Amino acid sequence: MSRSEKLRAHTTRATGKVKEIAGRATGNRRLRTRGRFEQFKGSALSRTSDLKDSVRATVRDLRVGKR
Repeated sequence: MSRSEKLRAHTTRATGKVKEIAGRATGNRRLRTRGRFEQFKGSALSRTSDLKDSVRATVRDLRVGKR
């Protein structure tokens, strides 16, 4: 996973957490829900990029094994 993907996933999760906390503090249900969604989105981005890394490693191992 590239550094930019890792950073984007981490930033999205952190932004979501801030929005959720702000929504709770102000009683704004929409902001709290949006924060939860962004946390989920950040987690999904992280998992997707981890999956990409494992697929790349597997393909690389298969190529080395054929030589």
